[in-house]
Amino acid sequence: MYFFLFFLLFILSFLEFFLYKNKLVKIVSFIFVGFIFFSLLAFNIESPDLENYQFHYDNLDIDYVKIAIEPVIYFLMSFCNDIGFSFAQYQTLLASLIIPLFLYSIYRYSPLPIFVLLNFYFIPFFPDIVQIRFFLGFSVFLYALQFFNNKKWLFYILLIFAVLCHYSLILLLLFLIIKKFNWFKSQITSNVIILLGMVFLLLIPRNIIDPWILLFNPKYLVYTDKEIGTFVGTIALFLPFFLLNNIIIYYHSKVNIVNVTKINTKFLPIFIDLVRFANYTVLFQYFIRDFSRITQNIHLISIIYLSVIIYLFKEKIIKLKMPIITLPIIIFFYNIFIFYVEFLMVNNFQYFEVIENTFSRNSLFQNLLNIF
Repeated sequence: MYFFLFFLLFILSFLEFFLYKNKLVKIVSFIFVGFIFFSLLAFNIESPDLENYQFHYDNLDIDYVKIAIEPVIYFLMSFCNDIGFSFAQYQTLLASLIIPLFLYSIYRYSPLPIFVLLNFYFIPFFPDIVQIRFFLGFSVFLYALQFFNNKKWLFYILLIFAVLCHYSLILLLLFLIIKKFNWFKSQITSNVIILLGMVFLLLIPRNIIDPWILLFNPKYLVYTDKEIGTFVGTIALFLPFFLLNNIIIYYHSKVNIVNVTKINTKFLPIFIDLVRFANYTVLFQYFIRDFSRITQNIHLISIIYLSVIIYLFKEKIIKLKMPIITLPIIIFFYNIFIFYVEFLMVNNFQYFEVIENTFSRNSLFQNLLNIF
C-alpha cells in the first residue's frame, strides 16, 4: 500500500509539472491527493502511538492523562467524549481540522502543491500520522505564517494556539527572538555556532541535564536516552537536513526571487528564516528529542521554497543548461535518501514494517478491498 500510494502521488506530481497552467486539472488533482492524506489520517487503526492516544481518550479523568496531553487536545477529547463520539470518530474530527488547514496552506504557498505533498509523503508524513497532536499544532502554525507580515496579532494568537496543541512548538517562540539578531542572518556565523554547539553538547553528561528537563515537563524524561553516544546518532540523522538547508540559504543569498511578480513570493523571507532556524534545532534535540519533529516539519517549508524555484525555472526566469525536469528529480531522490537514513536504515530495515502497517491497516482501505 505504501508504495502504491507513492506511485500514484508520483504520477500526479509528474502531470502537475507539465500541466501546471491548466487550473482545473491542478485543482481536481490536488483535491484527490488531499483525500488520500485525509483518509490515511482519519481512518488509521495502527501506529506506534495509537494505543496511547486511545488510552488518553478513554481515561480523561486520570490525573496522569491530564498532565500528559495539552489543553487544546484535552478540550477536543472532552468535547468528543461528551457528545458520545468513539475514538475512531474523534480521529476523523482531528483529521477534519488538520487536513483542510494544511492543504490550504500548501496550495497558497506553493505553485506546485502536489510536488510538495509527494515529498511530504516521505518526510515527515509518517511521523505526523503517529504524532497527530503535533501535526495539528504545526498545521495551525503553517496556516498562521500567511499573517506574519500584515496581521501580526492574528499570527501570534494562532501561534499560541499551536503551542497549546503540542508543547514542543514552544521552540518557535525562541525562533521569533533569535531571528532579530544580525548573526542569525550570517550563514557562516550560524554554522560555526551550530557546529561548536554540537561538539560542546557531546561533552555534557545527561545526568546534569535531566533535572532541568524534569522541571520543564516531567513527561519528556520518557524520551531521553541515557546511553553514551546517543547524541552522535541524533547528529547523523540531522545532517541530511542541515546540508539541504545550507544549499537553500546559500542560493537565496545569491539570487533575489522575493520581488518576482509572476507568483506570490511574499512568504519567502519568513520561510528562509525558518530554514535557518531549522539548522539550530539539533542543539535543542540534545535536551528534548521531541524537537526533531520541528526539524522534519520545517523541511516541508524547504520543499515549498524549492517548488517556487522549480516553477520560476520552468517559467524561464532563470536559464539552465540542463533539462528543467532534472531539478525536481534531484529533490525527489534527495528526499528518498533522507527517508532511507531516517527510517529504513534504522534497526536494519525492521521499522519499515511499522510504516507499512500504518498505511495498509486503514479501516477505509480495508473496507474498499472487501467490497471489490
